[in-house]
Order: sequence, then C-alpha cells, then structure tokens
Amino acid sequence: MRKVVLISVFVPVIFLGASSYALSHWNTIFIDQQTVITPLAEIKEKPKPLSPLEDKEVLNVLLIGVDRRSKFELGFNTDTMILVSLNPKTHKVLLTSVPRDLWINGNKINALYTVNGPESLIDAFKQISGQDIDGNILTDFFDFKWVVDSFGGVSVDVERTFTDYTFPNDTDTDIVTVTFTEGIEVLDGDRALTFARSRKGTNGEGSDLMRAKRQHLLLQGLVEAVNNPENVYKPFDIKTFFEAVTSVGRMKTTLSLYDALYLWDFYKDREQYEIESFVVGDDYIYHPGTYPESAYSAWVFVPRDPLWEQLHLDIESKLDGTFVEETKTLSE
Repeated sequence: MRKVVLISVFVPVIFLGASSYALSHWNTIFIDQQTVITPLAEIKEKPKPLSPLEDKEVLNVLLIGVDRRSKFELGFNTDTMILVSLNPKTHKVLLTSVPRDLWINGNKINALYTVNGPESLIDAFKQISGQDIDGNILTDFFDFKWVVDSFGGVSVDVERTFTDYTFPNDTDTDIVTVTFTEGIEVLDGDRALTFARSRKGTNGEGSDLMRAKRQHLLLQGLVEAVNNPENVYKPFDIKTFFEAVTSVGRMKTTLSLYDALYLWDFYKDREQYEIESFVVGDDYIYHPGTYPESAYSAWVFVPRDPLWEQLHLDIESKLDGTFVEETKTLSE
C-alpha cells in the first residue's frame, strides 16, 4: 500500500487577512445574468454578499490531499486532511490535522471520501472539530508539485535533520534514501512532496504526527512563496490563478471565484495573523490495539471522548484567543 501524503496547495486563497470583499468605490451587482457596475454611493441598501463566506465569523476550509498517481485513479485515500480555520476578529489562523488512521463513522477517516463520498468526510470533520465546513479543496501529487514549481519553490525552515531510508521511489516499485538537514531550504516541487510524504524518518520524524507538522510548515511557506520573483503568476492575479488551478485536470473545489476573491482580500494583512499548527494527538485519541469494531482488524486510533467535546472547546478557544496550555507537574 502506498504510504503517501500531500498538501492541498490552493493556500494563497485561504491564508488571508481581514476585511470583506468589496471594491473601494464600486460594487458589482447581477441583474438578469448581466453584470452592471454601479457606484457604491448610488446603492441605498447593502447588496447581498457575492460570497456566503462574508457572513461567517470563522471561516473553515478543508484541504484534502489524495493518494493518487493518475487523474484516472478512483480508489484513492485522502491521506492528508488539514482544516484551515480563520478568525478575522482575533487574527488567528488554526491548521488542524488528524491521523489518517482515525476510526470514525465505521471506517478509517482517510477512506471515507472514496467509500461514502465527500460529504461523509466533511461530516466527520464537523463531528471532530465542532466547526462548520465552508468549503473544500482537493488536490493530488501533480497539482502540488505544479504549484510549488510555478511559485518558484517554497522556503521552509527544517526543524531537525532526519533521514528516511525507506522512502518510495517515483514509481512506488522500490525505496530510496532521502535526507533533510536542519535549517532553511528552498524546495522545488519534487523535494517539497518528499518533505510532505516522508513518515519513517530518523530523529523523531518517523510518525504521522510529525509529518503533519511538516505539511503545516509547507503551507505557511507557500503563503510567502506568492511573492517569489520566480513566481510565474507575478504580479499575482487571483482570478487568473483560480482559473488555472481549477481548470480541467487540475484541482477540485467547492469554492467559487467570488469566495476566492473575498478570501484573497485578507492576504494583504497576513502579517497581522498568528498561524498555529495543531495536530490532534494523545490528549484526544488513543490506539486500542486491533480495533474490535473493524471488520478488517485495522490498526486505528479512536477518540477518548466519542463526542469530542474537549477538542471542540480547545479549537474554539484557540480561535478566539482564550486557550491556555495546561501545565503538568513532574508527578503527572
């Protein structure tokens, strides 16, 4: 079985700053499917938002990376799932990941999309996070590498040196050795994908939890990569970028162009935002051994609290800026 992970890379549309999508002196209104440009001063009533996201206090977009080597593959797993949550009021961005082996709704969470459809995966994340999911973006290996290379690479600060001696090669028919060295490295598409996928590295990097943290680093790096001199989309135009990444054979998203325009308006204020990486781990889930409710006796994680109430509270408090890290005594 391919052990793969990747990152949805429609990130510049997600990590954004603070204000509604509106042109400073003009507003677009749709009448009988024709576009009419009207000065805001002539509009007596506030027009209906072009994007439903404008009415949200917290924005939540699920990034889905699929285990797929070909656009024609159907039986893929969603081995990367990152919920990007943004609170414009508190200037908080939260990246929440869960293990792909989490057992929920009668299956591993990474199998729900293919087995029961995308709504099953969305519903699972609602249960886990307690957040409404406003949209999702699905991508694969090819899309990820293409965007990274289009942006001229992505700079990441590798936290610790590690080597993965059993990383699958490009055709998944053999293994190769890959090494990342502590410090800043500018990764091209292939190298970034390896950084995101590796899960058997040395020096404490050989777990899904650490892999998820590396994926979060890549997402943050992609935000800044928008400004790379080598970015083929520079000067950046969100409409052109949106049309490119959602063209035939590229990414799939439930977001509209108007959603993208609204979200992009946050980008200018990105330095005001605090981005937190949050990987759901031992405080909320545990491994029960061979899970008895699994028909195929899977190695899975299950929630300590089936209702996820503490996790809901913690996510809310992280987003509203009231979260306090629990301190443990030496005897605990």
